[in-house]
Amino acid sequence: MIPGSPGAAESAATEKLLAVMRLRDPALADHGVRTAHIAAALAAELGLDREECDQVYLGALLHDVGKLGIPESVLWKPSGLDRTEWGEIRTHPENGHRLVADIAAREVAACVLYHHERVDAEGYPFGIGLRTLPLAVRIVQVADAYDAMTSDRPYQGPRPVATALAELRRCAIGQFDAEVVATLGRLLAKVDPVVRTVTRSTGADVLPADPFGAGLRVAG
Repeated sequence: MIPGSPGAAESAATEKLLAVMRLRDPALADHGVRTAHIAAALAAELGLDREECDQVYLGALLHDVGKLGIPESVLWKPSGLDRTEWGEIRTHPENGHRLVADIAAREVAACVLYHHERVDAEGYPFGIGLRTLPLAVRIVQVADAYDAMTSDRPYQGPRPVATALAELRRCAIGQFDAEVVATLGRLLAKVDPVVRTVTRSTGADVLPADPFGAGLRVAG
């Protein structure tokens, strides 16, 4: 059974989806696992109970499952996307929701559907303010962005932890939940307090290679 799963049926369905993701795109599945561990740590730090943390974990694990229907040539394009390709990318939250709506808890499905919404209502697919959505969604969004920035991507290399955290703080005004971003900063400082002294100019990282577990990569 997947760690963090609240029930056998949901776990079995999740494992099947993860198996398909890993077969289709191992990097996508790995991103889901790393994001899930970060999100679960954030949820616990924010005081959510075990059941709520479980839902956050599963929501993060599956947040990008809708990308299974997007061509690899678009997903991993090393240059900028054109309007048509960007339109394809923007379909993945609703695609994913259709896959999980009947097999996952409401909070899990919400994480899949709403993880690209924004505080300022400029996100997609619906353009609704993130503050009207469950805390689980806001947690997954920050975890997703942090892992994306600190991992190797086709269009950019991994950013140093300090740089990624600074970018999240900068974007907390309109895009992310500021409390969740601040909580991530506290978590990183707990992993290694020296992170508080890392400057943006040096780009140096002093965190261990796996601060949240499950193979989370940290750029050095």
